[in-house]
Amino acid sequence: MGLRTLAITGALALGLSSPAAAANDTIFANGFEIPPDAPPDRAEASRFLAQATFGASEADLAALAGSGYGAWLDRQMQQPPGYVLPHMRRAEGVTDPLQPLPFARLCAAWFVNALGGRDQLRQRVAFALSEILVVSERGNALGNDGLALGAYYDILLRNAFGNYRQLLEDVTLSPAMGRYLSMYRNRKPDAAANIQADENYAREVMQLFSIGLVRLNRDGTPVLADGATVPTYDGDVVRGFARVFTGWACHCGPGQQCPDDPFEQENFTCSTEHEMVPFEAYHDRGEKRLLDGAVLPAGRDARPELEAALDVLFEHPNVAPFVGRQLIQRLVTSNPSPAYVARVAAAFEDNGAGVRGDLAATVRAILLDAEAREGHRTAPATFGKVREPLLRLTQLWRAFEVTWKNDELMYDDLNIQERYNQAALLSPSVFNFFAPDHAPGPPLTAGMVAPEMQAISANFAIHMTNDLSGRIYWGWLGGPMDELDPRVRVIRLDRWEAAIRPAAGGVEAPPGALDALLDRCDDLLLGGQMSASLRQRIHARLLSIPAADTRRRVQNVLYLITTSAEYAVQR
Repeated sequence: MGLRTLAITGALALGLSSPAAAANDTIFANGFEIPPDAPPDRAEASRFLAQATFGASEADLAALAGSGYGAWLDRQMQQPPGYVLPHMRRAEGVTDPLQPLPFARLCAAWFVNALGGRDQLRQRVAFALSEILVVSERGNALGNDGLALGAYYDILLRNAFGNYRQLLEDVTLSPAMGRYLSMYRNRKPDAAANIQADENYAREVMQLFSIGLVRLNRDGTPVLADGATVPTYDGDVVRGFARVFTGWACHCGPGQQCPDDPFEQENFTCSTEHEMVPFEAYHDRGEKRLLDGAVLPAGRDARPELEAALDVLFEHPNVAPFVGRQLIQRLVTSNPSPAYVARVAAAFEDNGAGVRGDLAATVRAILLDAEAREGHRTAPATFGKVREPLLRLTQLWRAFEVTWKNDELMYDDLNIQERYNQAALLSPSVFNFFAPDHAPGPPLTAGMVAPEMQAISANFAIHMTNDLSGRIYWGWLGGPMDELDPRVRVIRLDRWEAAIRPAAGGVEAPPGALDALLDRCDDLLLGGQMSASLRQRIHARLLSIPAADTRRRVQNVLYLITTSAEYAVQR
């Protein structure tokens, strides 16, 4: 039993039948042929775009079909970044009692870019990185500090196709991260004052951001000694790194007089966009022992020592499979084969020009790998991933030409997490909304994981279904929500209605029109993989609706697809 069966949990309440059983349970193996560069049809183009963007649109399908995977990736990587802070800055002058908080503006800006940004690949990779290098509004001193969080998200966007070593440094020195994991104002040990260096960031930068808890082979499988896993570090290593990360504090905001000693008194506003700066009096200058016998000599200033420590982490052999596997999970499939992980790790280790940590090469390797392109056919029982809650919404919105009237004044994005159990930079902890190795148990096959299921509950299934219902039946251009409030995002149904409208004097849709509608929705939302049983059920429902009621027919198609178990899994 596979991921699609697991996803039925959220669909049973709708009375939908389970998808057809997988054709075989073979684990995807090495040795397959490299797939063609161009998608053979709209369905395959849609599958690729589901992995590389926030959802396929008709324009996206046309652009990809007219070129090829490689050319599309080249164009996307050359697109300038669509940052969130500029949107948030423009919104600061907007008066709206329904949207008073900076974090609400962050949500609005995130949706503007996720739905309408031309740099779709960058936006999707940055979102994936935000779930690995986690900072959250729910953390230390970040409640409703949307500007600090917006600046942090822009770090992820800026570095999405850059080098992981630079990303690691920019994240480490971000004021948002400094406050979230308490590296900010971290002091050197002082026994007389009973002060110890804070170990929070030292622990998480290893456990979550770079090397993980156990030693890995290049293919992501654990190294074993006498049948047991081998830890990557111990408490002494944590304490060594904790002493490295001492002596850093925020730079003051624009136009302010920076205090001489922010460690003693901080009566100024932290700059959200300037990286943290060192204060040497609070930096531990002693010798430090780090990973695998690496030693940092005594007497070094805070900046060069931090850079040296990050170099030690970055060069560790775990980084390539640890980061690569998680990016595969966020973009393509929850259970990549060891061979797939190894190929991606190899690209991370060397981009072909001797450069380690090139994220552009890593992302390209992930999306162009034969397992990404062919896994749904060669390993249908194990390939794919449960769609993240937000991606279920963005896929629908992008497929049906979502539109809105004002980038800075949006009502739709407030408290989105209450309906979808997810919002950008709002995870419940540094461990994200879900852990990469979360295994909810049966009906999954032993050894398989389904990370996103950790964020899915019975309440979520109800809230999401109700929300999708409202957006489909009420949130269309010219519909009730559009007329009620200009601060909502609405989809377009008019041209879909026109395609199935009976001819003058006719009593039914033109011959083949309903099948064509289902085909196009199948391509856009399911990558051409709709089961025969789901198709039959939707077709029967359409025939029960008067042909003249074209809007309700289109709405029923969208509702039955987006609340189905099949839509719940990205294949």
